[in-house]
Amino acid sequence: MRLLILIPLLFGTPSAFAWSSATSDDVWRSGWGQGTAEAQVTHGSGNEIYVACEDGSGFSSSISFSLAGSGPKGSEVLIIFDNGKPESISVGRDGRVISDSRAGDSTFRYVLANFKNHRKVYIRFSDGRESTFTLNGAAKAIGNCRSTF
Repeated sequence: MRLLILIPLLFGTPSAFAWSSATSDDVWRSGWGQGTAEAQVTHGSGNEIYVACEDGSGFSSSISFSLAGSGPKGSEVLIIFDNGKPESISVGRDGRVISDSRAGDSTFRYVLANFKNHRKVYIRFSDGRESTFTLNGAAKAIGNCRSTF
């Protein structure tokens, strides 16, 4: 009987000592998932910038934006780096910037370079959803992300 009581105390219940895989806001993270190098930052519930980097596995390098839990509804996203001038970037039907064409590659490289060289980015979708993300740590988390074009 003592052993049955001691085991939960030593190992905890599944939620008592579980290391959270949840992410912290305003911290760029990097990792590796299913053959793709990944970088990500969140800011509030459902707001995320996610960068997937091709490594020769056949997937396309891409950048996706999610606000309030979903991607943009239109084909453009408003983006402002460090309180600079507003810019409109094109996204595909799935709401991502994919580097598998000349135009997509140009936008992909431009956005990544700015992620690495600024302190914050403001993102706004055409339906009014918006958020500001930190770019501190983005250069390290993104690393040498290659285009697929």
